[in-house]
This record gives sequence, C-alpha cells and structure tokens, in this order.
Amino acid sequence: MPLAVAAAADVLCVVVFAAGGRSSHDEQGGLVGLLTTAWPFLAGAALGWALVALVPALSGRGTAQGSASARLAGVSDLAPAGLVVAGAAWAGGMLLRLATGQGVSGAFPLVALGFLAVTLLGWRGVVALVSRAARRRSSAPRP
Repeated sequence: MPLAVAAAADVLCVVVFAAGGRSSHDEQGGLVGLLTTAWPFLAGAALGWALVALVPALSGRGTAQGSASARLAGVSDLAPAGLVVAGAAWAGGMLLRLATGQGVSGAFPLVALGFLAVTLLGWRGVVALVSRAARRRSSAPRP
C-alpha cells in the first residue's frame, strides 16, 4: 500500500474521531476547533509512524540494516506496526491533552482507546484480508 494512502487513512480515522467527539458534545469552532481536538492524537500517530521507521522490530519488515523507508513499508500491516501506531496515537493523544489542559477525565480515555483501536487497526485488518484473498486468487490454478 502506498505510504500516502496509509497516512491518509490514519489521519481520516483521527479526524473522524475528533469530529464525532465534538459533535456528541455540541462543540462549535469549525475547522480550528476540530484541529484543536485532533492534533494531540495526530501527533501521537506521527510518533507511532516514527517509531515504526526507526525501530526495526516494530515494523515487522525491516532489519537493522534496512532503511527507515523500507521499514515504513510495513506501516499498513496490522501487527506489529498497526498496534504501535494505534497505541502511540492513543497514549500520545492522552499525554498531550493532559499536558495542554484539554482534559482526559471520565470515560473519555476508554472511548478514545476503543475508537482509535477499532479504526486504526480495522482498516489495516481489511487491507490484510483483501490482500490475502487477492494472493489466493492469483495463485490458484487456472483451468
């Protein structure tokens, strides 16, 4: 999967999460408000991408000798890279919200964890299933 598509999918997941949260709390603010809510989680996801690029064991593809760009080829994989990105998006988002006074009280951390895990891992799971099915079709004997 092209890196730009994987990045766009992750950004979309986080922006939908932020938009849904703002909508459920009747918050206004337009694009600025949306970005204010989304940025901590986007920064966390970016940290996850950086970890996948820099730490060979986290990509599931690269070796210590492989380049960061080669390791990023695995960022669309469900595991381990997807787990790293989803975990970093959640943990980074929570820590940055806490540090900037945006709040992390009540059920919000669990709701955020659930939504981010389902979406950030979900699209990767769908890609894995579709890719596996395509490989099976292409390797099946033709009559």
